[in-house]
Amino acid sequence: MKGFKFAIFLFLIFILFSAPVRSGFDPPAEQQEKIAVLNFSILDEEGNLVDPLTRGIRDITTLSRSMALGVASRLVQYGNFAVSDHMYLKETIDIIPFPPTMPPYEQARILLSEHNFDQVIIGSLAPMENLIIIGLQRYGFFEGKPRIIGSAMTAVPRNVDVPAQIDPMLSKLFPPDVPVIESPIEQVFVLPSILRINLGATHQISALALDHLSRPLADPTFLYISSDESKVYVDDTGQIKGLQPGTTTVSVRGISRTARSGPPATMTVVVVPPAFGIRLGTLLAGSRDSEEFPLRLGFRFTPSFDQSGKQQEIQPAPTPTAATDPTNPLAFIGSFFSSLLTSGLMTFDLDFDPNDEILFALNGIQRSATGYIGTGVGYSTPLSDEGVPGFVFRFTTGVQARSFSRLSLPVEAVVDMVIHTSGALRPSFRLGVNLGIDLFP
Repeated sequence: MKGFKFAIFLFLIFILFSAPVRSGFDPPAEQQEKIAVLNFSILDEEGNLVDPLTRGIRDITTLSRSMALGVASRLVQYGNFAVSDHMYLKETIDIIPFPPTMPPYEQARILLSEHNFDQVIIGSLAPMENLIIIGLQRYGFFEGKPRIIGSAMTAVPRNVDVPAQIDPMLSKLFPPDVPVIESPIEQVFVLPSILRINLGATHQISALALDHLSRPLADPTFLYISSDESKVYVDDTGQIKGLQPGTTTVSVRGISRTARSGPPATMTVVVVPPAFGIRLGTLLAGSRDSEEFPLRLGFRFTPSFDQSGKQQEIQPAPTPTAATDPTNPLAFIGSFFSSLLTSGLMTFDLDFDPNDEILFALNGIQRSATGYIGTGVGYSTPLSDEGVPGFVFRFTTGVQARSFSRLSLPVEAVVDMVIHTSGALRPSFRLGVNLGIDLFP
């Protein structure tokens, strides 16, 4: 029994020591650069390094230490550096504090070469009669020697204004691709400002954000908004897709977590339909030809104007009534078909059967990225003496698949109601199906 209890005890000990141990904080990643922040040096009126304690300048001494703590705190908030401030260095490295008169170059050399730091930040305060000059230098180690890889300087009239200079100086101390201090987005640009894309095509927006110093910001966040998502859809990555022919404005706004952002940039997107199409099909019903399924050839021409592109004054929307309520099926169907000729694209159809007739029609087509629907009127002219001309009322619907950027492959069904100009006024109906090719401009 004792042996069993001992075995259970050993098993529990094994489980305890083999379980992963997680501390209250994650240690810095090995790839993070080690950066040391020293107290600010003090310069006299002649620009020489001095010990402020020997001259009784206690306010400047406190300011030099607090400025170093402020710089270190900002670097810690950035999260991509392993930061060691002056207090930590004092506890871990015997030679710190350095002598007040040791040049910054020598301090950086010791930390970079002997203590394996990747960067060292050293500041300076130079009190003068009417202002305080603040300097900040960032050293790196190249080819066995420390070198200045970043520098910033500013001046303030009073001691109380000095801490407020930490953020603007750090913004200048590091390059734009190291956003230790997130810069405000002052301007956003998009290229191009006017874009023409084919119906159903996609395009990636290229946006550029600049800070208040007109420097490009690294890895900014953008918000993309389409003024009419029924025509142009844009996702959160800035990829747009043309859904319906027409003109839409896409706004691009820069997003900043902690700072205000400037006005948005706008891009005018023009979605163009296919300009020319070829159809090859047959009639399934209503043919007068002796052939069971006569062969028909057709052409489609879409002019480069949009009937819905006219600018109109926007009036306040009236309160919906029962007659115009979109939940009313009859009202919805009526408004849809009435819009085909008023807000759709005008397409000219030219169809002919080599042994029967030539048909010309004017259609109002509503297009989307996947299909289209339309109604129109036309005139049919026979090619033989036996035929009778007539007016044609046409209904067209189809789907399309994109194969290339300037090519789509439609499959459509066409229903024609023909009213002959002579004889009995009794309409005849024809049903046809077509395969084709649509070419974009």
